[in-house]
Amino acid sequence: MAKTTIQLEEKTRNKLKSLGTMNDTYDSLIERLVEFYEEARKREYFIETQHKIAKTGKFVELD
Repeated sequence: MAKTTIQLEEKTRNKLKSLGTMNDTYDSLIERLVEFYEEARKREYFIETQHKIAKTGKFVELD
């Protein structure tokens, strides 16, 4: 896969570096952060949907 270059402020790079471990590359660390963010968005959507359903009362009780 092709490599690219991104520019970061030194402060941002240092924060990113502090999140990694000895075996992490910046690519693997960023990939993990993206996956974490995507999962968090899914959980947030799920919770918002539950709240909307609870507010409208449009749900079916399971026996």
